[in-house]
Amino acid sequence: MTQKNDSIFFATHNEKKLLFFILLVSFLIRLILAFFIQAPLRSDSSDYQALGMDLLNGKYSLDGHPTAYVGPGYPFFLSGIYFLFGEGQFYVKLIQSLLEVVTGYYFYGISKNFFSVSGSFLSLILFSFFPSNIIFSQAVLSETLFGFFSILIFYLVLKKNFDQRKALIFFTGILFGYAVLIRTAYIASVILIPLYLLFFREDLSGKRILRASVFNTVIFLTGFIIVTAPWSIRNKIEIGTYSLGTTAGVNFWAGSNENSTGTYYGDLVSTLPVNSGSEAEKNNGYFKLGLNYALDNPGKYMLLGIKKLGYLFSSERMAVIYFSEPLNGETSTQVYKKANLLLILSVNLPYFFIMLFGTWGIAAFKKKYFFFYGFILMWLLTIFLFVGLARYHYVLIPFFILGTVKFLIERKDIFKTISLPKKVLAGCANLFMAGVWISEFYLLVK
Repeated sequence: MTQKNDSIFFATHNEKKLLFFILLVSFLIRLILAFFIQAPLRSDSSDYQALGMDLLNGKYSLDGHPTAYVGPGYPFFLSGIYFLFGEGQFYVKLIQSLLEVVTGYYFYGISKNFFSVSGSFLSLILFSFFPSNIIFSQAVLSETLFGFFSILIFYLVLKKNFDQRKALIFFTGILFGYAVLIRTAYIASVILIPLYLLFFREDLSGKRILRASVFNTVIFLTGFIIVTAPWSIRNKIEIGTYSLGTTAGVNFWAGSNENSTGTYYGDLVSTLPVNSGSEAEKNNGYFKLGLNYALDNPGKYMLLGIKKLGYLFSSERMAVIYFSEPLNGETSTQVYKKANLLLILSVNLPYFFIMLFGTWGIAAFKKKYFFFYGFILMWLLTIFLFVGLARYHYVLIPFFILGTVKFLIERKDIFKTISLPKKVLAGCANLFMAGVWISEFYLLVK
């Protein structure tokens, strides 16, 4: 039976103690790892580190040149840590571990919208001790920070009478703005709030009020623009574009060209066709090349979209190999092959479990489903259009954990409550994911 109260702040004394205990244990596990695990900084981690340090000098540049390569959300977070504690991974991992505790706290609050106290605690346990969640809290990557904002936003939009609380709508706009500055791919989800306010809200008499809906939409967008506009204006002055990030073009082209595999491929950098002009000009050039390919080859582009989703739902290889130092010339697959089998299984088996069973649970949700389905669909659409990578499914894990708990609680009767179209869709999704994993591990061991 669903908990009537949608807030965690009215928990009983025993519930608060158990909540504190679970979050404390999850933090201690991360703290121990922070002391004993050190990862080499490379690729995105190295860029984040460089940008975070550069911000301490009042600049935002790579290789001495102003950039809008990535949004400033995570580099600002890092620079704050470096300012307070000095350069080094330990304090980044410590703060991110604390942030994971707060994220778990709000995830528990989300769970209480759908489950009883016991079901909500099961959700929290799966979330707090999910292997890849623990691993990414120890990485100099934006996953933990973005995860916090995405969970907090989800928590707020599920609150009772969200559509009638102007201050809450404005605050959600601010949070959305910062979340987009952390992960610009999240911008597609911004449309969900106006859609909800315009078409799904109702007043107490059950009548839609267009004027109030439009006004609240303006309030939300005002909060969003207040956060993102300064960065957009800075980019126009420094880079020559109002775009929030200049990797969108190359990411779009990477998933839309004659050599594309649906993900980042080995010779991508050596085959980049746009090597001249400003950062903004390169970004626009890649968009044009990718769009031309998609329009000229719609069938191939659609097939690439399916491949991108395959990479999105591939195994937790990124979590496994993050702490490994590849030898010169080694591919990620070669590094993955050398990983400890016990580590591969301990990270992947929980992932397979929650993705397979979570699919059926997600299909069974009937209440408060707009944002539940909306956030998932917007992320899938973004990956379908741009490029797929295993690390990107981190965003979807909380939804599939909720789906898994739904399945476990209602396992005896759940298939009776799911409509035939949803059964077909969930079944196809399970077959698709299983096919991706089988193919991946076949290529790994052959």
